[in-house]
Amino acid sequence: MIFDNIKNCKLYYGINPKFEKAFAFIKKAIEEKIEVGKYEIDGEEIYAIVQNYDTKSKENCVFEGHKNYIDIQCVIDGREMMGVIETSKSVVRDEYNSKQDVAFYQDNDASSCCVVNCGEFCIFYPHDIHRPCVAFNNSPSNVKKIVVKVHV
Repeated sequence: MIFDNIKNCKLYYGINPKFEKAFAFIKKAIEEKIEVGKYEIDGEEIYAIVQNYDTKSKENCVFEGHKNYIDIQCVIDGREMMGVIETSKSVVRDEYNSKQDVAFYQDNDASSCCVVNCGEFCIFYPHDIHRPCVAFNNSPSNVKKIVVKVHV
């Protein structure tokens, strides 16, 4: 997992050749106050989902993992907590769905957590089981977020 501010995104371009396009989309989307929806960036190689929702208690959020995509999750309005734990320390709750590229995992008290504010992002790799959408201090609030899916 990587956690940083969007102003530092250039530091990560060398990690994956698709990251430059992904972050260019995020920066443009922030500037243009993009609407909720799904956006093609580079076919199925890179696409984005813009979401708007209310955060929830951690008990009502679920750990998820992907095999075929890296998630870049950038909060563009609001604040949420995101949990993360390695696949090797996780127990599958709902088996992998290849059509949706997701498996869900049991709650895990050994996970780490970070608070993601407006303009900050997390990069979750396939070995990072993550739990997004968690209310900061158990106080639900509205969040607008861009999730860019980068094919591995």
